[in-house]
Amino acid sequence: MRIRIFFLVLILGFTGFVVKAQDLKDNFYVKVLNDELQRNIQRLHLPDLEKPFYIAYNLQNVNSYHLSSERGEITTVVKTPVNNKSVSVKLRVGDYHRNFDYMMYDGYFANLPDEASADEYRRLLWLETDRAYKNNARQFSGFMSSLKRVSVDEKELALDDLARITPVVKDFGAIQPIQLDTKKWEQQLKVLSALFIAYPKITTSYCRLLVNSSENYIVSSEGSVIRKPGGAVTFMAYGATSDEEGNNYNSNYSITVKSMEELPAWDQLHTKVKELISKIQQKELAKAFEGSYMGPVLFMGNAVTDIVNQCFSNTLQTRRKPIIGYNSGGTSYEEKLGQKLVASDLTVTAIPSLKMVNGKHTTGHYEIDDEGVVPADSLVLIEAGILKSLLNGRTPTRKFLKSQGFAQSFMGRNYNAGVLRLTSSKIASADSMQVRLLRLAKEEGLTAAYMVKDMSSNSPEIYKIDVATGKTEMVNECRITPLAMKSLRRFILASDKQQLENSSDYSIISPESLIVNEIEIEQSETTTKPKPIIVSNPLLDKSAAGTRGKTTGKIKKAVKK
Repeated sequence: MRIRIFFLVLILGFTGFVVKAQDLKDNFYVKVLNDELQRNIQRLHLPDLEKPFYIAYNLQNVNSYHLSSERGEITTVVKTPVNNKSVSVKLRVGDYHRNFDYMMYDGYFANLPDEASADEYRRLLWLETDRAYKNNARQFSGFMSSLKRVSVDEKELALDDLARITPVVKDFGAIQPIQLDTKKWEQQLKVLSALFIAYPKITTSYCRLLVNSSENYIVSSEGSVIRKPGGAVTFMAYGATSDEEGNNYNSNYSITVKSMEELPAWDQLHTKVKELISKIQQKELAKAFEGSYMGPVLFMGNAVTDIVNQCFSNTLQTRRKPIIGYNSGGTSYEEKLGQKLVASDLTVTAIPSLKMVNGKHTTGHYEIDDEGVVPADSLVLIEAGILKSLLNGRTPTRKFLKSQGFAQSFMGRNYNAGVLRLTSSKIASADSMQVRLLRLAKEEGLTAAYMVKDMSSNSPEIYKIDVATGKTEMVNECRITPLAMKSLRRFILASDKQQLENSSDYSIISPESLIVNEIEIEQSETTTKPKPIIVSNPLLDKSAAGTRGKTTGKIKKAVKK
C-alpha cells in the first residue's frame, strides 16, 4: 500500500514570516509592543509613587513538536505542532543610579491568544504593566525608606543599579523553517522503542523527539528593538529497571542539535538504543562497590562535560551585594580575580560567537543577549589556571561596571556563556589515557583505578580497572563525592581530541577525556529504598508468554516494513 508522506513545516505564522522584506519596526508584534509601551511610559503614574523610567517588553513566539513512543506505540496525544506566545514585562521606577533592579520581583507574565489580535495583545500588556508598576513602585518606596535606617558601604552605595547601554535596533533573523517527515519519524520511534520489548525486566522506557522553533522580540523604552531566532532538536531514549532489593538502574541517551539534518543516521540511533539497553543490564549485574577510594580517576565522554557544567557554568559570574536586606550567600568570585583557581594547564573561555565545531552547529551561539547587549566574540574567564574575568549583565559591581552581554534571561539575573570551552596545555592521545591512569595509580600504590563515563547521581556509570592486569569491570551502588572548581586543581592530563555537547541553549566544548587526582568514590548512602512491586511482572510470567509472543510478532512485522 502506498504510504502518504506528510511534511511538517514549523514556521512562525504569516505575519512573522513575511516581515523579512520589511523594516523591523513595521513587524506586527513590534508595533503592538511599541504602541503599548509608549502609552504606558508617558501616562503611567500615581500621585504618591515614582514614575517609571524604564519599561521593556519581551514577546516569545514558540512552535514545539513533541513525539513520544513506548514499547512500539506512539503515546503522544497531540501529534501536531503546538504554538505558544507569551509576553513578559520589566518595569523600573527611580533612575539608572537607584532602582534596586537586582532586588526586584519580576514575575509579570501573560500568555497570548493564538489569534494575532492587536487589541487583545495590548489589553493583556496593559494589565501586566499596570500590575508591574504598582508592585515595583511600592517596593521601590519601601526600599528607599529602609535605606534611610541603615548604614551602607559607601562603595556599594555609589554603584548604579542598572548600567546604561547603547540601544540596538536590529533584526537578527526570523526563524528558519524546520522540515519534518512526521510519518517517517512516527514509524522510526515505534521501531526504536520496540527494542525494549525483548527485555521485559526493563519496566520503564521511551524514545522521544523534541523540536522547538522560536523567535524572541525585545522592545524597550531606551529604544532597543530586537528580533532574534532560536530553536533546537533533541532525540532522547531512556530505560530503567530495579532489582528485588529496591536498587534502581537506569541509562539514557540524548543528543541535541540545531536542525533535523544534524541528527545521527537511523542506524546510529538504533545502535545507541541497543547500547543503552546493554548498559542497564550491565548495571544490574555489576558487583557492588566496596570500601572507599581516593585517587586518580579517568573521566570520559558525558562525564567530562558534566564536570565542566558543575564547576564553571553557574560560578564564573558576578554577584551583586544587596545594599539592604540579607546577602544570599555563595562565593563571590569577583574577589578572586587574579588568583589561581584550577590547575595551571587549564583555560576556560566563553565564545558566544562560535557557530560551528568540527562541522557541527553549536546551539548556544548568540549574537545579542536578552538585555540587548552585543557580546565580544570571546572572553577568557580562566587563563592558565588564573581567574581573569566573569560573566555579567547590566547589574554593575565594583569591578564590572558595564555589561559584557551575557544575560540569558529577559530579567537579567541568569548569565550564560552561550558556548563554553575548556582546553588544556597538557594533552595526550586519547588511546593512551587509560595507560596513563594505571601508571599513576601504580605510582601511588593503588591496586585499582576507576573510570567514569556517566556521573548521574542516581545511577552513575563507573568502572574499576585492575592495575596489575588491566581487567575492567563495572561497579554499582557507589557515588562520586560532589566536585567543585577547586577539584580541578588536581587535574593531571587531558586527551588531545575535543567534543561538543549541546543543550537547548548552551554548548560545552571540552576534551573527550581527562584525568583528575584525589577523587573520592564511596558507597551509596541510601538508607531507604522503595519496596519491590508486589505482584510479579506479567511479561515474565510463563502464563503471559503466549500473549507476549503475539505482541512481539506484530512489532517485528512493523520493523521489517
